[in-house]
Amino acid sequence: MKALYFASAAEQNKVLPAVGSYLSDINVFIILLVIGIISLSILRRLLKFQSSYVIIGLVGLLIGLVLGDLLGSPLSQLARPWGLWVPIIVRIAVAAALLDFALSQAHSWTNFFGRLFSIVARRFEEEDPNQRLKEAEIIVDTSAFIDGRIEQLAETRFILGKLIIPRFVLDEMQKISDLGDDLKRARGRRGLDVISRLSKNPHIKTEIIETDFKERQADKKLVKLAKVRHAQLLTSDYNLNRVAEISGIEVLNINELANALKPIVLPGEMLKVKVVAAGKEKGQGVGYLPDGTMIVVEDGEKFVGKEIDSSVERIYQTVAGKMIFVKPR
Repeated sequence: MKALYFASAAEQNKVLPAVGSYLSDINVFIILLVIGIISLSILRRLLKFQSSYVIIGLVGLLIGLVLGDLLGSPLSQLARPWGLWVPIIVRIAVAAALLDFALSQAHSWTNFFGRLFSIVARRFEEEDPNQRLKEAEIIVDTSAFIDGRIEQLAETRFILGKLIIPRFVLDEMQKISDLGDDLKRARGRRGLDVISRLSKNPHIKTEIIETDFKERQADKKLVKLAKVRHAQLLTSDYNLNRVAEISGIEVLNINELANALKPIVLPGEMLKVKVVAAGKEKGQGVGYLPDGTMIVVEDGEKFVGKEIDSSVERIYQTVAGKMIFVKPR
Protein backbone atom coordinates (compact mmCIF):
# COMPACT_ATOMS: atom_id res chain seq x y z
CA MET A 1 0.00 0.00 0.00
CA LYS A 2 2.84 2.31 0.92
CA ALA A 3 4.57 1.65 -2.42
CA LEU A 4 1.30 2.30 -4.24
CA TYR A 5 0.88 5.51 -2.33
CA PHE A 6 4.33 6.73 -3.27
CA ALA A 7 3.79 5.73 -6.90
CA SER A 8 0.60 7.73 -7.12
CA ALA A 9 2.30 10.66 -5.46
CA ALA A 10 5.09 10.49 -8.02
CA GLU A 11 2.56 10.45 -10.85
CA GLN A 12 0.86 13.45 -9.32
CA ASN A 13 4.18 15.27 -9.22
CA LYS A 14 4.48 14.68 -12.98
CA VAL A 15 0.90 15.53 -13.86
CA LEU A 16 0.44 18.70 -11.81
CA PRO A 17 3.20 20.73 -13.56
CA ALA A 18 1.84 19.65 -16.95
CA VAL A 19 -1.67 20.75 -16.00
CA GLY A 20 -0.31 23.98 -14.57
CA SER A 21 1.64 24.64 -17.79
CA TYR A 22 -1.46 23.92 -19.87
CA LEU A 23 -3.59 26.28 -17.78
CA SER A 24 -0.83 28.89 -18.00
CA ASP A 25 -0.88 28.62 -21.82
CA ILE A 26 -4.65 29.09 -21.84
CA ASN A 27 -4.35 32.14 -19.58
CA VAL A 28 -1.71 33.70 -21.83
CA PHE A 29 -3.87 32.97 -24.90
CA ILE A 30 -6.94 34.60 -23.31
CA ILE A 31 -4.96 37.62 -22.07
CA LEU A 32 -3.41 38.24 -25.51
CA LEU A 33 -6.79 37.78 -27.20
CA VAL A 34 -8.44 40.32 -24.88
CA ILE A 35 -5.57 42.80 -25.42
CA GLY A 36 -5.90 42.34 -29.21
CA ILE A 37 -9.67 42.90 -29.17
CA ILE A 38 -9.28 46.04 -27.05
CA SER A 39 -6.55 47.31 -29.41
CA LEU A 40 -8.77 46.72 -32.45
CA SER A 41 -11.65 48.58 -30.77
CA ILE A 42 -9.41 51.56 -29.97
CA LEU A 43 -7.98 51.60 -33.51
CA ARG A 44 -11.49 51.53 -34.96
CA ARG A 45 -12.41 54.60 -32.91
CA LEU A 46 -9.22 56.51 -33.71
CA LEU A 47 -8.76 55.56 -37.39
CA LYS A 48 -12.47 55.17 -38.29
CA PHE A 49 -12.08 51.54 -39.41
CA GLN A 50 -15.09 49.84 -40.98
CA SER A 51 -16.64 46.96 -39.08
CA SER A 52 -15.42 44.53 -41.76
CA TYR A 53 -11.81 45.58 -41.05
CA VAL A 54 -12.26 44.75 -37.36
CA ILE A 55 -13.70 41.30 -38.17
CA ILE A 56 -10.83 40.50 -40.57
CA GLY A 57 -8.33 41.79 -38.00
CA LEU A 58 -9.90 39.57 -35.32
CA VAL A 59 -9.61 36.52 -37.59
CA GLY A 60 -5.95 37.37 -38.24
CA LEU A 61 -5.37 37.79 -34.49
CA LEU A 62 -6.93 34.39 -33.69
CA ILE A 63 -4.87 32.64 -36.36
CA GLY A 64 -1.75 34.41 -35.09
CA LEU A 65 -2.40 33.36 -31.50
CA VAL A 66 -2.99 29.72 -32.47
CA LEU A 67 0.13 29.64 -34.68
CA GLY A 68 2.16 31.45 -32.01
CA ASP A 69 1.01 28.93 -29.41
CA LEU A 70 2.10 26.03 -31.64
CA LEU A 71 5.51 27.63 -32.20
CA GLY A 72 5.97 28.83 -28.63
CA SER A 73 4.90 25.76 -26.66
CA PRO A 74 8.02 23.65 -27.43
CA LEU A 75 10.19 26.57 -26.28
CA SER A 76 8.67 26.36 -22.78
CA GLN A 77 11.00 23.39 -22.17
CA LEU A 78 13.99 25.73 -22.09
CA ALA A 79 15.64 26.48 -18.76
CA ARG A 80 14.23 29.32 -16.67
CA PRO A 81 13.81 32.21 -17.24
CA TRP A 82 14.03 31.51 -21.01
CA GLY A 83 11.36 28.85 -20.84
CA LEU A 84 8.96 31.41 -19.34
CA TRP A 85 9.51 34.51 -21.48
CA VAL A 86 10.57 33.20 -24.92
CA PRO A 87 7.20 31.44 -25.64
CA ILE A 88 5.29 34.59 -24.64
CA ILE A 89 7.46 36.77 -26.89
CA VAL A 90 7.00 34.31 -29.78
CA ARG A 91 3.21 34.34 -29.30
CA ILE A 92 3.05 38.14 -29.23
CA ALA A 93 5.33 38.53 -32.27
CA VAL A 94 3.44 35.98 -34.40
CA ALA A 95 0.02 37.35 -33.36
CA ALA A 96 1.10 40.94 -34.10
CA ALA A 97 2.52 39.94 -37.51
CA LEU A 98 -0.66 38.07 -38.54
CA LEU A 99 -2.84 40.94 -37.25
CA ASP A 100 -0.82 43.50 -39.25
CA PHE A 101 -1.01 41.32 -42.38
CA ALA A 102 -4.79 40.85 -41.99
CA LEU A 103 -5.38 44.61 -41.62
CA SER A 104 -3.14 45.39 -44.62
CA GLN A 105 -5.22 43.03 -46.78
CA ALA A 106 -8.58 43.99 -45.27
CA HIS A 107 -9.60 46.23 -48.19
CA SER A 108 -8.92 43.49 -50.76
CA TRP A 109 -10.74 40.85 -48.71
CA THR A 110 -13.70 43.18 -48.12
CA ASN A 111 -14.05 43.79 -51.87
CA PHE A 112 -13.64 40.07 -52.62
CA PHE A 113 -16.32 38.94 -50.17
CA GLY A 114 -18.57 41.84 -51.20
CA ARG A 115 -18.45 40.74 -54.86
CA LEU A 116 -18.88 37.10 -53.82
CA PHE A 117 -21.98 37.85 -51.74
CA SER A 118 -23.40 39.99 -54.58
CA ILE A 119 -22.97 37.13 -57.07
CA VAL A 120 -24.59 34.66 -54.66
CA ALA A 121 -27.45 37.06 -53.91
CA ARG A 122 -28.08 37.64 -57.63
CA ARG A 123 -28.06 33.89 -58.23
CA PHE A 124 -30.73 33.37 -55.57
CA GLU A 125 -32.77 36.26 -57.01
CA GLU A 126 -32.67 34.66 -60.47
CA GLU A 127 -33.85 31.34 -59.04
CA ASP A 128 -36.65 32.93 -56.97
CA PRO A 129 -39.69 33.65 -59.21
CA ASN A 130 -41.17 36.01 -56.62
CA GLN A 131 -37.95 38.06 -56.61
CA ARG A 132 -37.99 38.35 -60.39
CA LEU A 133 -41.44 39.89 -60.22
CA LYS A 134 -40.28 42.48 -57.66
CA GLU A 135 -40.73 46.04 -58.90
CA ALA A 136 -37.53 47.81 -59.93
CA GLU A 137 -36.33 50.54 -57.60
CA ILE A 138 -34.60 53.73 -58.72
CA ILE A 139 -32.77 55.79 -56.09
CA VAL A 140 -32.77 59.47 -57.03
CA ASP A 141 -29.82 61.77 -56.35
CA THR A 142 -30.09 65.41 -55.21
CA SER A 143 -28.69 66.66 -58.54
CA ALA A 144 -31.53 64.97 -60.47
CA PHE A 145 -34.18 66.82 -58.45
CA ILE A 146 -32.37 70.17 -58.72
CA ASP A 147 -31.97 69.60 -62.48
CA GLY A 148 -35.77 69.35 -62.77
CA ARG A 149 -35.93 67.30 -65.97
CA ILE A 150 -36.80 64.18 -63.97
CA GLU A 151 -40.37 65.46 -63.68
CA GLN A 152 -40.95 65.58 -67.45
CA LEU A 153 -39.08 62.29 -67.87
CA ALA A 154 -41.30 60.54 -65.30
CA GLU A 155 -44.47 61.87 -66.91
CA THR A 156 -43.49 60.31 -70.24
CA ARG A 157 -43.59 56.85 -68.51
CA PHE A 158 -40.02 56.09 -69.63
CA ILE A 159 -38.98 55.54 -66.00
CA LEU A 160 -39.94 51.93 -65.28
CA GLY A 161 -39.91 51.50 -61.53
CA LYS A 162 -40.49 53.15 -58.18
CA LEU A 163 -38.58 56.34 -57.35
CA ILE A 164 -36.83 55.92 -53.98
CA ILE A 165 -36.16 59.21 -52.17
CA PRO A 166 -33.83 58.81 -49.16
CA ARG A 167 -34.44 61.07 -46.18
CA PHE A 168 -30.81 62.26 -46.26
CA VAL A 169 -31.38 63.55 -49.82
CA LEU A 170 -34.34 65.59 -48.57
CA ASP A 171 -32.21 66.92 -45.71
CA GLU A 172 -29.44 67.91 -48.12
CA MET A 173 -31.94 69.70 -50.36
CA GLN A 174 -33.37 71.56 -47.38
CA LYS A 175 -29.87 72.73 -46.40
CA ILE A 176 -29.30 74.01 -49.94
CA SER A 177 -32.64 75.86 -49.92
CA ASP A 178 -31.65 77.57 -46.64
CA LEU A 179 -28.28 78.88 -47.92
CA GLY A 180 -27.56 82.59 -48.16
CA ASP A 181 -26.64 82.40 -51.86
CA ASP A 182 -29.75 83.35 -53.87
CA LEU A 183 -28.95 81.05 -56.81
CA LYS A 184 -28.28 77.99 -54.64
CA ARG A 185 -31.34 78.71 -52.51
CA ALA A 186 -33.53 78.90 -55.63
CA ARG A 187 -32.13 75.60 -56.93
CA GLY A 188 -32.76 73.88 -53.59
CA ARG A 189 -36.36 75.11 -53.49
CA ARG A 190 -36.91 74.02 -57.08
CA GLY A 191 -35.71 70.52 -56.13
CA LEU A 192 -38.14 70.39 -53.19
CA ASP A 193 -40.98 71.56 -55.46
CA VAL A 194 -40.13 68.81 -57.96
CA ILE A 195 -40.27 66.17 -55.19
CA SER A 196 -43.60 67.54 -53.98
CA ARG A 197 -45.18 67.36 -57.45
CA LEU A 198 -43.78 63.88 -58.14
CA SER A 199 -45.17 62.59 -54.82
CA LYS A 200 -48.63 63.93 -55.65
CA ASN A 201 -48.67 62.56 -59.21
CA PRO A 202 -50.89 59.42 -59.19
CA HIS A 203 -49.10 58.00 -62.26
CA ILE A 204 -45.62 58.08 -60.60
CA LYS A 205 -44.71 55.73 -57.77
CA THR A 206 -42.49 57.32 -55.11
CA GLU A 207 -41.35 56.26 -51.66
CA ILE A 208 -39.47 58.22 -49.02
CA ILE A 209 -37.24 55.94 -46.93
CA GLU A 210 -35.51 56.62 -43.61
CA THR A 211 -32.46 54.39 -44.23
CA ASP A 212 -29.21 56.17 -43.38
CA PHE A 213 -25.52 55.29 -43.03
CA LYS A 214 -22.55 56.50 -40.99
CA GLU A 215 -20.77 57.96 -44.02
CA ARG A 216 -20.74 61.77 -44.06
CA GLN A 217 -20.89 62.33 -47.82
CA ALA A 218 -24.28 61.90 -49.46
CA ASP A 219 -22.68 60.35 -52.57
CA LYS A 220 -21.16 57.51 -50.50
CA LYS A 221 -24.52 56.95 -48.81
CA LEU A 222 -26.29 56.74 -52.19
CA VAL A 223 -23.79 54.20 -53.55
CA LYS A 224 -24.12 52.06 -50.40
CA LEU A 225 -27.93 52.30 -50.44
CA ALA A 226 -28.06 51.24 -54.10
CA LYS A 227 -25.89 48.22 -53.29
CA VAL A 228 -28.00 47.22 -50.30
CA ARG A 229 -31.31 47.51 -52.15
CA HIS A 230 -29.97 46.23 -55.53
CA ALA A 231 -31.42 49.39 -57.08
CA GLN A 232 -30.55 51.65 -59.99
CA LEU A 233 -29.23 55.17 -59.37
CA LEU A 234 -30.68 58.18 -61.20
CA THR A 235 -28.41 61.24 -61.30
CA SER A 236 -27.09 64.09 -63.42
CA ASP A 237 -23.82 64.29 -61.44
CA TYR A 238 -20.86 63.19 -63.59
CA ASN A 239 -18.55 62.27 -60.68
CA LEU A 240 -21.24 60.26 -58.83
CA ASN A 241 -22.02 58.53 -62.13
CA ARG A 242 -18.43 57.32 -62.51
CA VAL A 243 -18.02 56.26 -58.85
CA ALA A 244 -21.31 54.31 -58.96
CA GLU A 245 -20.34 52.55 -62.21
CA ILE A 246 -16.97 51.55 -60.71
CA SER A 247 -18.86 50.15 -57.70
CA GLY A 248 -20.94 47.95 -60.02
CA ILE A 249 -24.19 49.94 -59.80
CA GLU A 250 -26.45 50.51 -62.81
CA VAL A 251 -26.69 54.27 -63.38
CA LEU A 252 -29.37 56.25 -65.23
CA ASN A 253 -27.75 59.57 -66.18
CA ILE A 254 -30.15 62.29 -67.33
CA ASN A 255 -27.40 64.16 -69.21
CA GLU A 256 -26.39 61.04 -71.15
CA LEU A 257 -30.04 60.44 -72.03
CA ALA A 258 -30.41 64.04 -73.23
CA ASN A 259 -27.27 63.73 -75.38
CA ALA A 260 -28.52 60.47 -76.86
CA LEU A 261 -31.82 62.10 -77.85
CA LYS A 262 -30.22 65.06 -79.58
CA PRO A 263 -30.75 65.11 -83.35
CA ILE A 264 -27.87 63.68 -85.35
CA VAL A 265 -26.11 66.23 -87.53
CA LEU A 266 -23.66 65.07 -90.21
CA PRO A 267 -20.86 66.99 -91.94
CA GLY A 268 -22.11 68.62 -95.12
CA GLU A 269 -25.69 69.17 -93.87
CA MET A 270 -27.27 72.62 -94.05
CA LEU A 271 -28.28 74.42 -90.85
CA LYS A 272 -30.05 77.68 -90.11
CA VAL A 273 -28.19 79.32 -87.23
CA LYS A 274 -28.87 82.51 -85.30
CA VAL A 275 -25.50 83.93 -84.25
CA VAL A 276 -26.07 85.23 -80.72
CA ALA A 277 -22.55 86.17 -79.61
CA ALA A 278 -18.90 86.38 -80.60
CA GLY A 279 -16.79 83.27 -80.03
CA LYS A 280 -13.56 82.83 -78.07
CA GLU A 281 -11.38 82.81 -81.18
CA LYS A 282 -11.02 85.85 -83.40
CA GLY A 283 -13.77 86.13 -86.01
CA GLN A 284 -15.89 83.28 -84.60
CA GLY A 285 -19.58 83.52 -83.79
CA VAL A 286 -21.65 81.32 -81.48
CA GLY A 287 -25.18 79.98 -81.84
CA TYR A 288 -27.25 77.15 -80.38
CA LEU A 289 -29.61 74.42 -81.52
CA PRO A 290 -33.05 74.27 -79.83
CA ASP A 291 -31.75 71.46 -77.56
CA GLY A 292 -28.85 73.63 -76.33
CA THR A 293 -26.06 72.18 -78.48
CA MET A 294 -23.41 74.84 -79.12
CA ILE A 295 -22.66 75.84 -82.70
CA VAL A 296 -19.39 77.60 -83.51
CA VAL A 297 -19.66 79.67 -86.71
CA GLU A 298 -16.34 80.24 -88.49
CA ASP A 299 -16.03 83.87 -89.65
CA GLY A 300 -19.42 84.46 -88.01
CA GLU A 301 -18.63 87.37 -85.69
CA LYS A 302 -19.92 89.85 -88.29
CA PHE A 303 -23.31 88.05 -88.31
CA VAL A 304 -24.05 88.49 -84.57
CA GLY A 305 -27.80 89.03 -84.14
CA LYS A 306 -28.62 87.58 -87.56
CA GLU A 307 -29.91 84.19 -88.73
CA ILE A 308 -27.78 82.70 -91.50
CA ASP A 309 -27.57 79.57 -93.64
CA SER A 310 -24.51 77.42 -92.90
CA SER A 311 -23.01 74.04 -93.65
CA VAL A 312 -21.66 71.63 -91.05
CA GLU A 313 -17.86 71.27 -91.23
CA ARG A 314 -17.03 69.02 -88.26
CA ILE A 315 -18.48 67.75 -84.97
CA TYR A 316 -16.66 67.41 -81.65
CA GLN A 317 -17.98 65.15 -78.89
CA THR A 318 -16.91 66.26 -75.39
CA VAL A 319 -17.85 65.19 -71.86
CA ALA A 320 -20.19 68.17 -71.62
CA GLY A 321 -21.86 67.36 -74.96
CA LYS A 322 -21.45 68.05 -78.68
CA MET A 323 -19.93 71.08 -80.38
CA ILE A 324 -20.80 71.69 -84.04
CA PHE A 325 -18.52 73.79 -86.26
CA VAL A 326 -20.17 75.38 -89.30
CA LYS A 327 -19.31 77.80 -92.10
CA PRO A 328 -21.63 80.47 -93.52
CA ARG A 329 -22.92 79.79 -97.04
